[in-house]
Amino acid sequence: MAGRRIFSQGSEIIPSWPASPPLSAILNFPGLKKQPPFRQRTDVLARIVGQQMRATIDLFLTTHPTATLTLLIATSHGNPGPLSEIADAHCTGGEMSMIDSSTWKGIVTDNLITEINAGLKRELPGITMSAACASSLVAISYASDRINANLCDAVLVVAIDTLSRVATVGFNNIGAMSQQGCRPYDRFRDGTTVGEGAVAIFLSKENLLPEQDIYGLVTGTSVFCDAAHMVEPSSNGIATVIQNALEQAQLQPSDVHGIFWHGTGTRQNDKAEASAAQIVFGNKSPLSTSTKGSLGHTMGASGGFNVLAACESIRQKILPHIASTQDSEFDNLHLALNTPHPITSGPILVTALGFGGINAAITISPSKGFQ
Repeated sequence: MAGRRIFSQGSEIIPSWPASPPLSAILNFPGLKKQPPFRQRTDVLARIVGQQMRATIDLFLTTHPTATLTLLIATSHGNPGPLSEIADAHCTGGEMSMIDSSTWKGIVTDNLITEINAGLKRELPGITMSAACASSLVAISYASDRINANLCDAVLVVAIDTLSRVATVGFNNIGAMSQQGCRPYDRFRDGTTVGEGAVAIFLSKENLLPEQDIYGLVTGTSVFCDAAHMVEPSSNGIATVIQNALEQAQLQPSDVHGIFWHGTGTRQNDKAEASAAQIVFGNKSPLSTSTKGSLGHTMGASGGFNVLAACESIRQKILPHIASTQDSEFDNLHLALNTPHPITSGPILVTALGFGGINAAITISPSKGFQ
C-alpha cells in the first residue's frame, strides 16, 4: 500500500537461475530459515497459506458446524518444478528415460489441494482453475456463483503461482520483461517484471461472518474469453467485461471510486486498458493504479492481490500509487502517482487479463463497517 518494491535477481534466490532482468520473488518464506528447493517451492508455499488460514476456517466451521465449504485454487501454471527438471535434462543431453515417474506425473497433476488441506489440517473438497493471468478473478467469480446458487455456504479461494524458469526465459526472449523493473503506463515503460506469490480470500454467504471481519463485498463480476488474440488483449473485450460487472452491481461508471487495472507494464496491455477506459469512462477515468510496480506480475495470483488491495484501499481510504511510474503516456487515465492518494469510501473496480483473450472484472464495495 505504500508503493514500495523489492525486485531482485533470480540467481540471488535460486541457484542456476538463468540470466534475466529483475524479478519479484519471495525473499523469506514464513517459518523457513532458507529458500525451499525449487522443485518444492510451490507446494511449500501452498502449505504455508493453508497454515495461515487455519484459524479462520476453524472458527468459521466451529461457529457454523453444518456449513458447506469448498476450496478453490487459482493458478496459471501450477508447480513449474517438474517441467523445469525435464527441460534441464533435455538441455544437458541427459537421458529422458532416467526421469522418475513422479516428475512426469507432476506435469499433468498438482499437489496444491493436498498441500493446502495439509496446512488447514482438513480434507476440504477442492477445485483447481486455470485461466492464465486472469485466474484469480475467474475463480472469485465462480466462487460467487457457487455461493449464490446454494451449492455451498462459503469458498476459500487460494491464488498461487511461483517463479517459473521456463516462463521467465520465454517472456524475456519475446521482449516482454522490463530491464529496469516494471513501470505500468509510463511513457518509457519497457515490459513487465515476473513475480510470484500466494493470496487467500474467504468468501461466504451474507450474515455468516461478523461485520468486523468483512473487508469488502463482491457486488459484480464478469468473465469472458473473446479469443481476439493469443497474447494481445482487445480493448472492446476489456470494456465489455467492465460494463457487465458494473451492470450486475447496479453501478454507473461515475459510481466507481477507484480502479486497480491489470497494468502489466507491457506496451500492448497498458494501451489496451487505456483504450477500454476511454470506451467506458470517457475522457477521464476514476483514480487508477496498478500493483505490479510494487509486486511485479504474479501471474494467476495477481488479480487476488488486487482484490485484497482494493479491500485495504476501502479500509484505509487511500489508493496506492504506481511505484516507479513518473510520466504517463495516457491522458485519459487518472493515475495515482508519486504518493498514495486519498479516496472516499465507495465501489472499486478490479480488472485482469489473460492470454487467449480471457478478460475479467470485479466490483468490490464497502461493507457496513467501512462505509
